Amino acid sequence: MVAPLDAQVLGIAAAARGDGARTGLLFDIDGVLAPIVPNAADARVPAEALDLLSVLTDRYLLVGAISGRAMADVERMVPVSGIARGGNHGLEVAAAGHDPHMVPEAAAPVAHLRAFVNALDRDALATQGAWVEDKGASVSLHYREARDPRAAGEWLRAQIRPAAVAHGLRTRDGKMILELLPDVDVDKGTALRAIARESGARRILYVGDDHTDADAWREMRRMHAQGELDDAWCVVADGPEVDPVVRCAADATVPGTGGVLALMRHLAD
Repeated sequence: MVAPLDAQVLGIAAAARGDGARTGLLFDIDGVLAPIVPNAADARVPAEALDLLSVLTDRYLLVGAISGRAMADVERMVPVSGIARGGNHGLEVAAAGHDPHMVPEAAAPVAHLRAFVNALDRDALATQGAWVEDKGASVSLHYREARDPRAAGEWLRAQIRPAAVAHGLRTRDGKMILELLPDVDVDKGTALRAIARESGARRILYVGDDHTDADAWREMRRMHAQGELDDAWCVVADGPEVDPVVRCAADATVPGTGGVLALMRHLAD
């Protein structure tokens, strides 16, 4: 079932649709294009969403997916030609029609991350009900499937986070995950900036649902304030797991992945 949209979102869609030649449409994957599932490895982008993305690439200057997933996973889940891609929270970027690359400044910090990841006690993690999603340039420790997810999350934050920080890494909480990241100043916002600048888009609509997406919204607003964008539309795909802080950081709301589908339909109309 496709969810209804409010007047504010319909107005954004109409404005974007009326200026497709200057507009970029960017989407997070999990919780936005793909419904959240117990095991992230089982997540899939529905066929209708993939079909709509393909239609949108013909009607807008820029269409893309920016995710915390590894770039290989982004390309597996969103196999749509002509889209821009961002992976590993901005560590990997690919403009539309170009091969992906890791941002140069990340090479040494990623190598430092790898040393920590290789030394992780996987048995101890498994005892807590956590598992490792190794994305090469970053790592996600998932605990959604733990017998007691709250306790597992507290253990990760008490045991793994301090050790990672002491090793010189960055950490970040997500939806039932603890992210381990190299110490480099890149995020979804830097990926969005690179993709938007390469395309020449003057209006950007970005749909996200987590703190990492708020980084992209923050960069959009900075670009708008500096005159690089004429419009910056920050939309949250709302749901029971969306942090209220993230919800408040958005300009407009659609109801979950069903609302994203409805928005895409209006954009493609």
